[in-house]
Amino acid sequence: MTVYAKREVAVGALSWRALVAIDVFSYLVFAIGGRMMHSSGGPADWLSNTPRIIAPFLVGWFVAAFVLGAYPRSGSIGLRRFTLNSVLAVLIGNALGFGLRAIVFGDGVAWIFVLAAVGLTTLVLVSLRLIYFWAVTSRNMDGGEA
Repeated sequence: MTVYAKREVAVGALSWRALVAIDVFSYLVFAIGGRMMHSSGGPADWLSNTPRIIAPFLVGWFVAAFVLGAYPRSGSIGLRRFTLNSVLAVLIGNALGFGLRAIVFGDGVAWIFVLAAVGLTTLVLVSLRLIYFWAVTSRNMDGGEA
């Protein structure tokens, strides 16, 4: 298997639906995983608190993603630019999420939570986006249409 750092794909080949699904799934992994590790309330607590936990981070992510080009709109995009846009958006989106969380819910920000949240969301979100990008470019390089 060969990985090409300069792979490019027409933006039209990338599905916004797939990217949004990947992004929401990534934040759900973070929120549900956190509730499972830190909740004594069981599934009822996971269901009731997950939306409250995830909402500020999703708002932060989508604002940053649109502003920073994690959802490219036209032309073509290469692997490096796609990766950079995704990493910057998740880092800035998480910062916005923590700010919204503090303002809207009055929640404090523990540094260990910041490190865990940023580390996990960056790892999962960027990894899944890169797997998707690789799949789209591989399909296009093999002569298939996206």
